[in-house]
Amino acid sequence: MRTPSPGSPPSRRSTIGAAAAMVAALLLAPLAAPARAAGPETTAGLDQGPITVASSSPQLADAVNWAMARARQHVQTGKRGPVNGNGSNPGTGEADYIPSYWAGYAHRTAFYSRDFVHQAAGGHLLGLEEENKSMLTAFAASANEARKWYPLWALNFDGSPYNVDYRSDTNFVREVPAVFELVQEAEEQYRWTGDADYLDDPVLWQYYTKAVTEFVALHDTQLPNGIAEGTGRGIFQGAASYNERSDHAVIEAGDGLASQYRAYLAYAYLAREKGDLGTAATFEQKAAALKRYFEDDWGVVRGTWEYVRGRGPANEPYAGFGRENSVFYAVKEFLDANDKRTWDYLAYLDHMYVEDRPPNIEATTYVPDALFNYGFDEQAWTWMKDIIAKLHLPHEVPTQGTNGDYPETSFTLLSQTVEGLAGVRPNAPEHAVSVRSHLPAEIGWLDLDHIRVGEHDFGVRHDGTTKTVVNHNAGPQPLEVTVQFPGGWPKLKVDGKPVKPEYVHVNGRALTQVTLTVPVGASVTVTTSGDVNPNRHGDLILTHPQDYALLSPADGATGLPAKGVTFAWEPAVNAREYRLRVARDAAMTDVVAEATVTEPTARIASLDAGRTFYWEVTAVNPKTGQELVVPGGEWGFRTLPAAVPEAPSPVAAYRVGDVVGVTWAAAESALTSTVYRAPAGSDDFTAIATGQTGRSFLDREAAGGPYRYRVTSTNEIGEGPGTVVEEQAAPADGPAEHLSDRDWVSATAGWRSVLKDRAVSGSPIRLAGTEYAKGIGTHANSEVVYDLEPTDTRFIAIVGIDDVQRTSPNASVVFQVLADGKVVYDSGLMRAQPYSPPQRVELDVLGVERLVLRVTDAGNTNNSDHADWADAKVLRLPGS
Repeated sequence: MRTPSPGSPPSRRSTIGAAAAMVAALLLAPLAAPARAAGPETTAGLDQGPITVASSSPQLADAVNWAMARARQHVQTGKRGPVNGNGSNPGTGEADYIPSYWAGYAHRTAFYSRDFVHQAAGGHLLGLEEENKSMLTAFAASANEARKWYPLWALNFDGSPYNVDYRSDTNFVREVPAVFELVQEAEEQYRWTGDADYLDDPVLWQYYTKAVTEFVALHDTQLPNGIAEGTGRGIFQGAASYNERSDHAVIEAGDGLASQYRAYLAYAYLAREKGDLGTAATFEQKAAALKRYFEDDWGVVRGTWEYVRGRGPANEPYAGFGRENSVFYAVKEFLDANDKRTWDYLAYLDHMYVEDRPPNIEATTYVPDALFNYGFDEQAWTWMKDIIAKLHLPHEVPTQGTNGDYPETSFTLLSQTVEGLAGVRPNAPEHAVSVRSHLPAEIGWLDLDHIRVGEHDFGVRHDGTTKTVVNHNAGPQPLEVTVQFPGGWPKLKVDGKPVKPEYVHVNGRALTQVTLTVPVGASVTVTTSGDVNPNRHGDLILTHPQDYALLSPADGATGLPAKGVTFAWEPAVNAREYRLRVARDAAMTDVVAEATVTEPTARIASLDAGRTFYWEVTAVNPKTGQELVVPGGEWGFRTLPAAVPEAPSPVAAYRVGDVVGVTWAAAESALTSTVYRAPAGSDDFTAIATGQTGRSFLDREAAGGPYRYRVTSTNEIGEGPGTVVEEQAAPADGPAEHLSDRDWVSATAGWRSVLKDRAVSGSPIRLAGTEYAKGIGTHANSEVVYDLEPTDTRFIAIVGIDDVQRTSPNASVVFQVLADGKVVYDSGLMRAQPYSPPQRVELDVLGVERLVLRVTDAGNTNNSDHADWADAKVLRLPGS
């Protein structure tokens, strides 16, 4: 299309090396799927001039050209072939296929909703507009009232339910993000094509509407907050997240939430295109409210800088890294670029996908999308190269073939080149497009031609990030083109003539742009001029208040005067204002004093005596409104008390064997507590524990007894009066806590991962026909390790082989419980055939520090050894 710039290789074909050889070998590899005879319409949708790709990077050009050829092999339009095929299983017959392409495992005769929405942009670029609309409509039509407006997870190539993932209208694979991603995909295909069917087709419009209204209402019952939920009972009952390998059965997940937000925006846009301005405004407001709720509540936990990625049935937050339920925040452009946390989080995602890399190649194909969205271009290209380098390797599922055989890899390599590296953003209804170079330093130029946006055919070439050429090859009218460059440039030149640019921020990145009208058949060259200057217009990260530290009172300071406490902290770069808050609790909800100042110091006139307080400071850039909080929580201090503490109350002493557990509640002004012991009927007390900062103590030398106990509390003034109690037998019951609601020290399994509140298969925990909402699902050989609390008295669980394997002749396990290294329970051999009924485990654990739940394979391999610790819990001492 265009002559390469000086210094560029004369032909990419002359530089073919290892990368080219690798992709050429892949192209020659057979598709890992049943063979089919080509039908008369094999190339339907491919009649346009094919998109072409050239680059100074042979690795990129060869990989993308391979990807386009490989993706075309996945097209099934016009063919006739098996349905419900699965590897060596030939299926249940044959049928004529609808316009479609492979989206999912290459050994299954089906297309999957999750894969389809990620492949659809690549599909459009290959000319598969008919296939995209056909597949989207088929998914939309599969959602109905009986299925509570979930679309089916997978469809055969004839559009019928794929029976591997569908058993009945109440028992089929379904995951919340897919519901919303289909709505967003309709918007994106409308932007690419301008096809009015995406607005007017009654099947499609009903689906969009039900997805953002009734679906949300029907699936917002456990934590009613406007966020669509999963059940926490596995993928066949409805999963909140795409992450099927998580160790937590989340009810609400980050990828579902971000996808719901994006669906609201998509529905608003499509409604506006239909002329329904009221509905558009309503759903724009819903999207904004959802984002505010995430930023202010759902997505944040004090003391944890990572965003929350999911919430459990008790609204318990899970932070840390969750693969899809973490990365989708960036994929859906849900993160606020004004928040410094966002930029730290994006770097964290890049790092964590290396540290905790998913074993399936397709899961990593989201990473370039996420990073390109926020201008992490070098890192995004690194991930593209990583995927390219692994295309020839065997896939995690052997029958699927190589990584390159998995359809998502080829389709997304193309879309990430066009939408990612070339920054193409279509707007077919307005006969418009924007382009922005995301080229990394090692790619000198990228040349794309025959990109279709609606009825327009255009090409774009980027030379680095300072020169862009756009050709308008064909179209019904002039094409409005916005050309963007990263950074703040004083001028741009259009065909050599200086023009005044416009400055914008997109997801926090500073861009300099110009919008031009390009006639049909014309070409335009835009270059930067002058020196880029971040002081003129820079990334939003440059205006964030920068990291700083609290200084005084020091963390843990005591004896501060209650009248007049002075606070000091380091100044923050870019901050001109500070907000100080002082609270009685580490969560900073019970705020007792506030101050807004312009210097890094403030004084609070009066606080309660003998109390622990927490403090935090928010640095503010008033010009931009950006804020950075240095949280209190861990930064606590105590004011000097006016008197000794009152006597602790209540106090109790419970015996289990030779151990007595003493519990108490100290007065608020107390610093430490002391436990005394005397023989029953005696006042001859001896101190057995001093300096206690908790609320309990285990007397491990209580053999002989009975005893009575006295507990006192001490503060800076001195020791206060005590409370005396007689020991008593620990009750048979007490407050219970399920182990799945606690963090384990470690957890290993011989297959997949140990799961909380689910069997290792992902299904609900079931033993002998009884379903358990709580428990631990694992697979031999397995060890789950917990550190117990001093007030834990009994361990209780029901153990057995999960019903998923009840008919298996191979399933055989032994359950063991170890207390501080000693085996205290052994189930003996348990089998699925002949069936061993579940066993109840009930053990005294008062005084045990480490509890290990072990499952062995009974010495005959671990084939089918699905093992459940159903309803596993500990009972605690009353009052603890």
